[in-house]
Amino acid sequence: MARPRAGWRRFTPILLGLVAGIALVAVALGALIIFTPRVAQPPAPSATTQQLCADLTTQRYADAYALLSPRLQAQGSEAQFVASQRELDALQGDVTTCSAAIVNVAGASASAALQVTRAHAKAASAAVTLTVVGSAWRVDAYDTSVI
Repeated sequence: MARPRAGWRRFTPILLGLVAGIALVAVALGALIIFTPRVAQPPAPSATTQQLCADLTTQRYADAYALLSPRLQAQGSEAQFVASQRELDALQGDVTTCSAAIVNVAGASASAALQVTRAHAKAASAAVTLTVVGSAWRVDAYDTSVI
């Protein structure tokens, strides 16, 4: 009776270990891909500037305040912001038209130019700076003589 070649028996555990190792690495990579949290990208900053324009045009100043960054909100209450907008309305008239254009986006910061026309004033440009807060763009600075 012929004995099986000893060479194959000797490599069988090595081959099985190699196959098991490859399978383990594949499972680990699959789990890493599945369970790695995805970082949500904020929408385009233009959505925030368009909403700001809509809120100014319809005098929804509390909604406009909600678009401000926490840094700006810390500088004054919602009631103060609403009062300042109503004062601009009294002095220059309600906002009749507002349009926004994004000028620059660099990482978590963006700049925009708003064209605002009020009932008793000429069209005016307002520079607006935006920043990402959480997963949304928020207004971080604006021209207070226009907005």
